[in-house]
Amino acid sequence: MKKKLLAAISIAAMLLVGCQSNIERYGEPLIFTTGTTTGVFYSLGAGISTMWTNELEKRVASQASNGSIENLNLMRKGEANISFTTVNIAYEAYNGVGSFEGRQYENIRILGNLYPNISHIIVKKNDKYKSIEDLKGTSFVFGAAGSATEVESRLVLEAHGIGENDIKANYVGFTEATDLMRNGQVEGVNIYTGVPAAAATELISTVDSRVLSMSDSAIDYLVEEYPWNFAYTIEPNTYDKQPEAIQTVGQYSTIVIDESVNEETVYQLTKALWENLSSLEKSYSIAKQFSPENAVSGTADIPLHPGAERYYREIGVGE
Repeated sequence: MKKKLLAAISIAAMLLVGCQSNIERYGEPLIFTTGTTTGVFYSLGAGISTMWTNELEKRVASQASNGSIENLNLMRKGEANISFTTVNIAYEAYNGVGSFEGRQYENIRILGNLYPNISHIIVKKNDKYKSIEDLKGTSFVFGAAGSATEVESRLVLEAHGIGENDIKANYVGFTEATDLMRNGQVEGVNIYTGVPAAAATELISTVDSRVLSMSDSAIDYLVEEYPWNFAYTIEPNTYDKQPEAIQTVGQYSTIVIDESVNEETVYQLTKALWENLSSLEKSYSIAKQFSPENAVSGTADIPLHPGAERYYREIGVGE
C-alpha cells in the first residue's frame, strides 16, 4: 500500500511539474476576457477561443466581463492574457491616463484590430434637432457606465461644444437606451458599434428618429486630438429613410494580449485568426468586416506584440 501511495504521489508530482512547465512555456490556459453576455464581444470571443483551441491544440478559455475597461484591469492584474477592447481604452491603459490614471499598464500589446466601431448619434426626427449642437440642455444616453461608448460619447459632445454640465447624462446599454427613447425619456443616444448596427436599425424602425452627421470641425478635432479616431462615412440607405451620407468618426475594436505571452504562441494565434477568417464569417456576420490590412492601422502607437508583428511582416501588412 505504501509503495502504491508513493508511486501515486510521484506520478502526481510529475504531472504537476509538466503542467507548470507547459503554463510557463505557452502561457496556458490562455484566458480571453470578452464582454457582457448580450454583446458582440461575448459570442465572438467564444467562437475565436474555440477556433484557437481546435486549430492550435492550446487551451484558450473565453470569459464574460463588463467590457473593455474591466478586461484591461483583469489583464493588468494578471488574471487574463487576452482581451477584447477598443483602441481608446487600450491607449488609456498603455499611457496611464483617463480610466487608467495612476494605473498604467505598459505591458499591453496589440494582436490585431478587427472591425470599426462607429458613433451613431441618434435623435428624434423633428425640426428641433438639426445638428448635434442642438442636444445641449437635453437628456442623452452616453452608453453603459465604464464602457468605451461612454468615453467616446463624452468626446463627441465635447467636440460639438457640449460639456457634461450642459446635458442630462444617462448611463445604460443599447437595449435600455432604445426603451428610453421609445418612452420619451431621452432625446438622443450614441449607438457605438459596427455598421450596420442592429441596435440603430431597431431604434430607427421603432422610433421616428435619425442619425445626425458630425460637423467638419468636430471631426477634425476628434481625429487630430485623439489618435484612435478616424473619419467615417455611413453610406446612404444604410438605415431606413436615410437618403444622404452621414459623416461621423470611428475607431477599431481590437484584440490585445499581454507582452508576457511568448512570441511563438502569439504568432500562431495571429496566423490562425486570419487564416480561419472564412469559417468565422459563416457564424459571425461582423467578421465580414475583418481585414488583415486594417489589423495594424489606427493603433494609436500602442505596440504590436512581436509575435503578431512577425506574422504581419510575413504577409506584407504594415510595411
